[in-house]
Amino acid sequence: MLDRKTMPALAKPGKVEIIQAQKLTFTNGIPVYYVNAGTQDVLKIELLFRAGTRESGQPAVADFTNSMLEEGTKRHSAEEIASQLDYYGSFLETAVYHDYAAVTLYTLGKHAGRVLPMLEELIKEPSFPEQEFEVNRTNKKQRFLVDDQKVRVVAARNFPALLFGEKHPYGHIPKIEEFDTMKRENLPIFHSRHYHSGSCTMIISGRVSDDFLKLTGEFFGKDNWAGTTASKPAGKAQMPEIKPSAEKKNIIQRKGVVQSAIKVGMPLFLKNHPDAIPFQILNTVLGGYFGSRLMSNIREDKGYTYGISSGVIFLENAGFFQISSEVGSDVCSKALTEVYKEIARLRTEPVASSELQLVKNYLSGNFMRSMDGPFALAERFKQLWLCNLDYSYYEKYMQALSGITADELLRIAGKYLNEGSLYELVVGVK
Repeated sequence: MLDRKTMPALAKPGKVEIIQAQKLTFTNGIPVYYVNAGTQDVLKIELLFRAGTRESGQPAVADFTNSMLEEGTKRHSAEEIASQLDYYGSFLETAVYHDYAAVTLYTLGKHAGRVLPMLEELIKEPSFPEQEFEVNRTNKKQRFLVDDQKVRVVAARNFPALLFGEKHPYGHIPKIEEFDTMKRENLPIFHSRHYHSGSCTMIISGRVSDDFLKLTGEFFGKDNWAGTTASKPAGKAQMPEIKPSAEKKNIIQRKGVVQSAIKVGMPLFLKNHPDAIPFQILNTVLGGYFGSRLMSNIREDKGYTYGISSGVIFLENAGFFQISSEVGSDVCSKALTEVYKEIARLRTEPVASSELQLVKNYLSGNFMRSMDGPFALAERFKQLWLCNLDYSYYEKYMQALSGITADELLRIAGKYLNEGSLYELVVGVK
């Protein structure tokens, strides 16, 4: 009989066998990475373009161009596009990040031949109709104004500028005036420069058959498309020098707010840096999971917040570390004191073996869970693609996680987590 009073022993994970993305190249040079996995007849077709906010002098242009791709083409209205995709049980997502823009179609494999023509049309022939542009502008502006009343959002918008400098693409602070200066004629210009075969990478996941790959090539892989720019691969925008703020302690006053948002962090290295994996493990101890030190201290013990976390973000050309929370305005200074106290502990006290083992178990399980299913596998590959890494990175990650010691974490904390290197932003009342 099963003894429910005794916790079963934790099993140590063995080597993780990852279904890797395979690569082919279309006739026109588009690289296609595909993960053939899963049991359901579903597909995720993701087209990635060098059309992120870093590619535009006006970052809002990149956002507007991407979001308006599904708002009408030269042959179909936005309503007709949505109706046809919905009829076949498909749906579309568009998104813009610093380093790239994405257009993603989810569909049943049996209907792929019906919806791929529409995907091709909205990418190659968007019309950017004036009326839809004005509606888009009004909606985005209204959301911006609403979000500008949230201290959490204001902190997220302003903190990168402290780490990278406001003139750096990663540090740009969005402003309400950008919506008013935006012109509809900027969108087709940006589209022609960045949404073409020379700028495109495809990642496909699900039940990917040879017939489907051939069919996709018929729509996207034969000839160079999008005018004269398509004959050359898209170059990456020249990145300016990173110039962090001269001020380490910063506050944006919002009098009368009940909660204040806090950010503490610093610029980091790239994901391929030798200390990247140990630092991620150290971050987990500090604030990377629900049982972390920041949560235990500032939420569970002190009751200053509902939640606090720390994270490591890797972009293509930079990385950064940040601690984020919203705390009661009357205890904001006390909360920050506890944040720095926990950081100091990492520099001066070795992590206990029991705590380190708990973090190792958490990260091992989280890693294996993140490989569950074809879409998750494709997302893991995309992280490698963005940071110019290969699958050996994940093998190194698991090896480092298994072998990391308290002394190594102490060394990493002492090397990087010095209070004098950290930038602080409070939005609200301190």
